[in-house]
Amino acid sequence: MKKVVIIFAGLGTLLSNPLLAHPGHDHGASGSGLVNLLWLVPVIVAAVVLVFKEITAPKR
Repeated sequence: MKKVVIIFAGLGTLLSNPLLAHPGHDHGASGSGLVNLLWLVPVIVAAVVLVFKEITAPKR
């Protein structure tokens, strides 16, 4: 269960636009949402795989 909390906390941090913005990185541009989504797709897929493995793992 701790892994799931850590994964969601990490995703919350990654998906927070103000935390990732820096000078010259415009989150207000029209295409920024798509670019950021494409960058985050591997992270989201990895998180889903880890959560699925955690849920389906046999209990000890």
